[in-house]
Amino acid sequence: MKKIDVIIVGTGMGGATTGYALAKAGLKVLFIEKGLSDTATNAKLTGQFYETYGFKKPAKQRHLTLKQSGREFLAIKDTSSFPSKKFTPFTGSGTGGGSALYGAILERFKAEDFTPGKFYSNTPNSISVPKQWPVNYQEFEPYYHQAEQLYGVRKPDSSQLTQPPSSISSANKKVWEQLTNNNYHPYVLPTATENIAGCKDNCQSFLCAHQCKNDSTKCALKPAIEKYQAELIDNCEVLEIISQQGKVTELRCQHGDTILNLKADTFILAAGAIASPALLLKSNNLANSSGLVGKYLMRHYIDLFAIQLKGFKTSAESQKQIGFNDFYNTKQGKFGTVQSFGLMPPIEVVIEELTASLPFGLNKPSLWGMNTFSPIINYFYQSFFQNKLMFASIMEDLPNKDNAITLKKGQIEFSYTLHATEKQRIKELRKQVVKAFSPLPITVLKQADNNQRIAHACGTCRFGDDPANSVLNRFNKTHDIENLYITDASFFPTSGGINPSLTIAANALRVADSIIAEKSR
Repeated sequence: MKKIDVIIVGTGMGGATTGYALAKAGLKVLFIEKGLSDTATNAKLTGQFYETYGFKKPAKQRHLTLKQSGREFLAIKDTSSFPSKKFTPFTGSGTGGGSALYGAILERFKAEDFTPGKFYSNTPNSISVPKQWPVNYQEFEPYYHQAEQLYGVRKPDSSQLTQPPSSISSANKKVWEQLTNNNYHPYVLPTATENIAGCKDNCQSFLCAHQCKNDSTKCALKPAIEKYQAELIDNCEVLEIISQQGKVTELRCQHGDTILNLKADTFILAAGAIASPALLLKSNNLANSSGLVGKYLMRHYIDLFAIQLKGFKTSAESQKQIGFNDFYNTKQGKFGTVQSFGLMPPIEVVIEELTASLPFGLNKPSLWGMNTFSPIINYFYQSFFQNKLMFASIMEDLPNKDNAITLKKGQIEFSYTLHATEKQRIKELRKQVVKAFSPLPITVLKQADNNQRIAHACGTCRFGDDPANSVLNRFNKTHDIENLYITDASFFPTSGGINPSLTIAANALRVADSIIAEKSR
């Protein structure tokens, strides 16, 4: 291997996209991935949810099954309540990171998301909403366009439609008509998928078996390797970031039974908003002069809404196709978006979630006869989920300093508590969403207040112009370490109220341009 210019830890939207742009510019890039490559011989669990493969397996085998399914396989500890509880977060691990599992909805943040202080001026002391992002929407806009091109985003213009478009399913058409009758404004979601025969719509929450989903492996990682001579080491965990005199000198990594010491000129963390701050804390509290590494953890508040439609009896109609943003910024407050959820998961997933939410000691499926798929559980699943179209609300979470990722004796811990103001915002949005679908019968599946639903984790290494109040500068370089960047969702100072993937990818391209410019000086 020739001299490495840049080492990137993680191959999700942030890591792979940054690496692609740098490799394309002629830099020698090495990707480090804790999980498995999609080309690995033991990474073949595609086309189905992890729970389908792993539900009846012993705990030791589940660890490997999670890894083979592109899912995080290491547990974290929730210390928010007593007793504390370990669980494995639903995040990606393996080439593509979270994008290998995502629903392939790539949508821009709104212009107002870059000036959050206008909408959250009166917040509790622990909540720190900056007046504005250090970079405005106009600076992001060309990178949004580049990211949309790179990921093949389809952006149908449905803003002027008075009738639902013919491209959506009949079930989504019925909901579209009801929303417009209620004076709401549905639109067709921008998707990053290809129409490949035999593929399940969006492949949400599992690895695509047909490469119909435009994730970061397909669109960035593989081109970087195949066209621009980047390299990848998978199944490789970074143990420590080693630094001297304000610069990272090497990474100490575990690759199978071998310890690797990898050197480069520039290092980029993109392991996700949980793992990246944990790695900094693990590495002698690196880049933490502000004391904010791991702080201001945000996770979108997501609730599900099951809508009963007359004559709707087939999952083929349950496609992730439409959304509406009428609650994004209202007189009642700034909330977020509502989107069709897509295919419901199989019964194994429902059972896994039901048991995971039970108190410690009771969270074993065998205690309830659930792992035998009892008639009662099967009836519940069939009657509740099979005949309903699911929608999800995605509500903006606010940055609370008390919500944080920490590290204790090598164990990643997180503490996350909903403030009273946030509970009220969640309650208000639920009420408004139910009203939007009226008079269609609807059931709310409340998930927003469940810590184990770490949806779209972000914010744990926020960027800003003041080193005292941020971890990264406006180009995502750490204030403390001159050759260390972070390009995953850790940099978000606020979470916005929409899917974050496109903003992560656009920012990655922006940061790559800054690195290229710096190296050309």
